[in-house]
Parts: sequence; structure tokens; C-alpha cells
Amino acid sequence: MVGLMAGAFLLVGMGLLGGSLGYRWHVAAEAERLRGEGTPVTATVVDRSGGGGRGSGIDRIEIVYVYDSAGYRAWIPCAGVTGCRSTPQRELTIRVDRNDPERFVAENGHTDGSLSFLMSWTVIPMGVVALVGAGVLGLVFRDRDGWA
Repeated sequence: MVGLMAGAFLLVGMGLLGGSLGYRWHVAAEAERLRGEGTPVTATVVDRSGGGGRGSGIDRIEIVYVYDSAGYRAWIPCAGVTGCRSTPQRELTIRVDRNDPERFVAENGHTDGSLSFLMSWTVIPMGVVALVGAGVLGLVFRDRDGWA
């Protein structure tokens, strides 16, 4: 039973840690690609949510933009890790992928994938804790015969 729990913790830890780091790398690479290849478009900030206090969620803005006669709407983090220090400007420039206009990078550095669960900084410590738990349970499982 202990070995099964250790295996479960190991899988969860590897999934959270590897998934988060891999997804962060993917989002950063996609943002860099769009900064060079994306088509500049002006987006309008239409809403703001979160960030009003502890537990209020990520400070984020909703943007709308038109590309090639089609309208798009997305939520992105407002600014850096600390959120918006003031009311965001009404417009911002984004760089849109010509082949998939729902994919973009905003001038604040965030992409259409920046609000993913895997982008949360808490996922990395959770993955490390799960890996440490798996290691401790593995030691317990390995040394259980010495306790008898």
C-alpha cells in the first residue's frame, strides 16, 4: 500500500513539475516567435477582474480585437507577477499569429495561454512537495522490514 502511494505521489509530482516547466517553456517560445512573426493589432481592454485582495484571483483583463474581419475575445493577466498597479490603458498592441488569430502575444508579454493552470507559480512547489513525499514514502517502503 505504501509503495502504491509513493508511486502515485511520484506520478503527480512529475506531472505537476514537468508539466508546469514544459508549458512555461512552450509559452515563452511561442511569445518570442510571435514577437518576430506576429501581425500587430490594436486590442481594446473591455473588462478587468480579480486582484482586489487576498484570494481574489489573478489580476486579469479582457481584451477584444479584430483580425481579418473577424472578432476575438480573450482574458490575459493584467501585467507582471504583481498584477496591475493602476487601471490599465484602454488599448494595447498585440501581435497575432496570421495562421491562427486566436494565438497572440500582448505588449505586456502575456499570451493567450498565460492564464493556464500550469502557468501558476504554485504548481512548481506542489510538484516538488509531491516528489519529496514520494521519496519519503519510498524510503519507508524500502526500510519497512527493519521496523519489524
